[in-house]
Amino acid sequence: MTEARPFSFTLRVFIGIAAFGLTLYFMSQAANLINQLMLSIIIMLSASPLLHWLQRKKAPDWLAYVITLLAIVIVFGVLVIMLVVAVDRLADSIPVYQAQLDSAVESLERVLGDIESFLADAGITGVDLSDEVRLFNPAATLDWLLHFLGSLANVFSNAIVVGLIVIFLLIDVFSIPQKVAAEIRAGNSYVIRIFNFGGEIRQYVYITTIVGLVTGVLDTILFLAMGVDFAVLWGILAFLLSYVPTIGFWLAAIPPTLLALLESGPGSALVVFLGIVIINGFAENVIKPRSMRTGLNLSPFVVVFSVIFWSAVLGPFGAILSIPMTLIIKELVLEADDQNRWMARFLSGSEGEEPSTTANEGTTAASSDQSNV
Repeated sequence: MTEARPFSFTLRVFIGIAAFGLTLYFMSQAANLINQLMLSIIIMLSASPLLHWLQRKKAPDWLAYVITLLAIVIVFGVLVIMLVVAVDRLADSIPVYQAQLDSAVESLERVLGDIESFLADAGITGVDLSDEVRLFNPAATLDWLLHFLGSLANVFSNAIVVGLIVIFLLIDVFSIPQKVAAEIRAGNSYVIRIFNFGGEIRQYVYITTIVGLVTGVLDTILFLAMGVDFAVLWGILAFLLSYVPTIGFWLAAIPPTLLALLESGPGSALVVFLGIVIINGFAENVIKPRSMRTGLNLSPFVVVFSVIFWSAVLGPFGAILSIPMTLIIKELVLEADDQNRWMARFLSGSEGEEPSTTANEGTTAASSDQSNV
């Protein structure tokens, strides 16, 4: 009897790439549904501490559920209304801002032309500073901004689907701890990994939501004080982009700084920009690291690449989901397989130590903290 030959490493690589590419294709086709599902999970993870707090205060399960659901409806509803209304108003104002940007670029080109003439008179020729200015396309920048905000508003505005998913996710919160504890007692190592990962991602989402909400409010106050148009919209954008580490608050700084420049000049734009950097930078680099027991353990390149990659697959909302999606692949797919664990180490921000998760650790965690599942 002939012994079956295993696939060669090269063939396994090509099969893996093909399967991954096919998965990404289907994900891009179902991007809207995936975005709504992930948004629902983020909402559930952010609201579940309120549910558990009410349970610890001896509130009946049905009352804790109703209060949590009402809190979600109020907060989410207000956020959706403000975002949709602000995006509609911004769309109406785009032609005005585009004309102002075009005028500003033309003025800058004239100034650079005078500088080129001065340099030519001084004997320095071949300098064309205007080429650099022409690379900046104000219309394309504004169109991209409107498309990005419109895509976010589209995901948030489909409240019926998101609401239904959240309703049933919250119902499952009551029964999941017992199911997980039973699997952990049975020694299911993969459920242990999911349990530990779920605790980390829940902490990340909860702390990011609270810190992002505070920074969004402070940013909105700053924009209102400086007289920046659509201050509430830029505050909401700062809150949403707080889920994008490293580059999120830089992206959130561009629109209000640009509007402050057009409306009030360079001085006001500089104050707005520095205010965003101080508020959001302090929250990103001081508050969040101190609040989290563990970091994301992703290299800076992986963080930036994740934002670009998942935005290409899932659309603009993929930038917000980029870190959770990358962590799912790293910790639940790559680290769970001994043959692929080396790839997870290359994605890590540290030197990549061996995972220390054991069945005993998971069992202890489950028995001591079931209410947090």
